[in-house]
Amino acid sequence: MNAKHRAASLLLGVVLAACVGPGSSGSPTGPGDGSGTSMPSTELASPSPVPGLSPSPDPSASPIPSPSPGPSPSQVVAPNDVLMARIFVYPDVTVGRVPPMLSVYADGRVISPSSNADGGFALPLVVRRLTPAGLASLRSRLEASGFFTRDIEIPPVEAVNSGFTTYVVSLRVGDRLATAQATNAAMSAKGRALVDLALLWTHPERALPAGAWLAGPVPYEAPRWYLALRLQPGGVASTGVDSAGLEAVVGDPASFGSELRSYDDGSALRCAPVDAAIVRRIVASLTAAGIDFPPGADQYLVDIAWAGGAGSIFLDAFPAWPDDPEACPADLVL
Repeated sequence: MNAKHRAASLLLGVVLAACVGPGSSGSPTGPGDGSGTSMPSTELASPSPVPGLSPSPDPSASPIPSPSPGPSPSQVVAPNDVLMARIFVYPDVTVGRVPPMLSVYADGRVISPSSNADGGFALPLVVRRLTPAGLASLRSRLEASGFFTRDIEIPPVEAVNSGFTTYVVSLRVGDRLATAQATNAAMSAKGRALVDLALLWTHPERALPAGAWLAGPVPYEAPRWYLALRLQPGGVASTGVDSAGLEAVVGDPASFGSELRSYDDGSALRCAPVDAAIVRRIVASLTAAGIDFPPGADQYLVDIAWAGGAGSIFLDAFPAWPDDPEACPADLVL
């Protein structure tokens, strides 16, 4: 189990790398008629902003827009957490949670990974803000692709057992999200068009001109996180750190939050949404005790000894996106 959890901390890097997986190509082309089955759509934030996090431009790509001096009154939009568009990229093998590669909200906020010097994806997550006209342009261009009249799943033209990546693109149509998905292996023309569309919009700063943006990019720091603890009586921690620092912040782990489920081995999963400041305190205490967390992490995974509990605690903390519910995800697995 511990090896599995350590692998989970690397998942975002796997997801980011998958965006340039086999079979991807240039700008999207219009799809043919799609058909398939309906599928559902799917801030410990960085303790503080780190200098120098603005992404370096890819010399072959359009320049990353600089923030305008300030929005005009006609560009000011009230806060609105309604999700307008989202892109997920799923490797064929996943461990733990897969965060979205793009989230676009009705007030113009756009949350995505930052870009590295080579033009690829990197942490931390960043937030940009579109003008109302920029948001309308993004919507109209996604609508013009023809994929979002209904939910569709575009199958590969032949069976593929491994080495593929699934791209899932959602757009709000009326009061719901319409979702289209395809893999980047054994693609039909329709599948290639959807994968190309996803690849284009996972770099939103390149897909829209500088004038479409009001501000950003700046590190995304969610105000609310989910903190999950799997309490394992008799378990042996993979680190030499105990839970004293955790308990100094949240109290008795056995009484923390609410129990999502129990397991046959006697362990129990407890979870609660918490303020980002709580996560920062926990991360600081575990860092001081010798846990080495990656800079700019968007998820914290660690296995520690349960002080006084004769077992271990596996801790998972991850940010809530603005549209996420108040309660912990019911399908959370540790």
